[in-house]
Amino acid sequence: MRKLYSSLSIILFICSINFLQAINSEPKQISTSTPVIYVPGIMGSPLYDDINNNNLLTIEEKAWFGIQFPSLWLSGNGIDPAGNYNIKVAPLRNDAANTLWDELNTVPMELFKGFFDNLEANGYTVDNYDENHSEGENLFCFTYDWRKNNMTNAQLLSNFIDSVISWTGVIKVNLIGHSMGGILSKTFIKNFDKSRIDKMIFIGTPHLGAPEVLTVMLKGKLFEWINLVNEIEWPIIRSLARNLPSCYQLIPSSSYFDLNYNNGVSTNIEIYSECFQLPNGNYTNYPELINYLENYESCLIEDLNDELLNNSEIFKASIDTVDFGEVEVFNIVGYNIWTIGKNKVIAGGPPFYCNAIEYFRNLNGDNTIPVRSAELLNGQIFEHTYYIPNGAHHNLPGSPEILEILLGIFADPPNYNFTQYASPPVSY
Repeated sequence: MRKLYSSLSIILFICSINFLQAINSEPKQISTSTPVIYVPGIMGSPLYDDINNNNLLTIEEKAWFGIQFPSLWLSGNGIDPAGNYNIKVAPLRNDAANTLWDELNTVPMELFKGFFDNLEANGYTVDNYDENHSEGENLFCFTYDWRKNNMTNAQLLSNFIDSVISWTGVIKVNLIGHSMGGILSKTFIKNFDKSRIDKMIFIGTPHLGAPEVLTVMLKGKLFEWINLVNEIEWPIIRSLARNLPSCYQLIPSSSYFDLNYNNGVSTNIEIYSECFQLPNGNYTNYPELINYLENYESCLIEDLNDELLNNSEIFKASIDTVDFGEVEVFNIVGYNIWTIGKNKVIAGGPPFYCNAIEYFRNLNGDNTIPVRSAELLNGQIFEHTYYIPNGAHHNLPGSPEILEILLGIFADPPNYNFTQYASPPVSY
């Protein structure tokens, strides 16, 4: 009898092993029951000057990358328009002549087309920006006026999330924030009802700020991710950047200079203290950087806006630590590409004595955001942090690596184990 029981036990054990292996070998199916909202970064949403105020946007009215570009300037408070114009964010709902897919086929949103193509190919249905929400749309894009304060746009994001929940009949959504879109999403989670969010995915987000913003504001160099001619100065871009609250809010924060915040693995962290160099060769600490910017003077173009700079200090401190509650957080970092980490002031000579800015690609990053700024949330490395080698900032959302991770995160059951993306780079 003992032998019979023993034989039966062995058979049951083998059957259970085979059963578990069969379960684990089944391909995981992606779950599309929770809608996804994509939040692009700064300069990633199309802006139009609706001259006729008829909510029918035409190419002649395009302001960002369009002929109405001069209408983008704000008044000194960073809120009100500087003239009599009507800036609107495209696409407008029910504007059949200009849908989301139309915008995804042209600048600036064409950089994110691969992201929407990838998810649509894996079961998602992209919002077609009409009022018919019975077609199963579950992939949305929150376009917004990226010139404005992130706090202002966080309120609009909250309203948009309410709309998506109403349209789809769900109680939670997933947020994917790319670049400053992650800062905006984090601002929403900090200040509004985060119980509406299931998963929050950050992609190339400058949690600690980005030195390249100073290069844009002081030199007039376009953001690296825009992928245009980046080695020349654009005085008009320099003027616009100094006018926008969003740019001030991306200046490296005090945590950027605190070398106690690091992943404990990557070396050469000291290079982060060499963010801003004065003509005398000294590097500034954080208070000295802010003091320099407050007293910054330029002879050829307007000075920095002290009110916007001071307001940005309050904003950056407010989101330095965020309580995510029950939200599952995922943080994706690009690395192995030389990234701007240092700006040096070159003292001008006679007759105008105008200072100039020289920048250096001296940090490991994604070409726009340094690794350490992207990897640290609340001054620490979150459990689900993934590192993408050779991941360029503007290509990250639509990359095959991101798709692989997203399909795992959204699978049923989910898979968060991506050992191939788990290790941070050996050096900053």
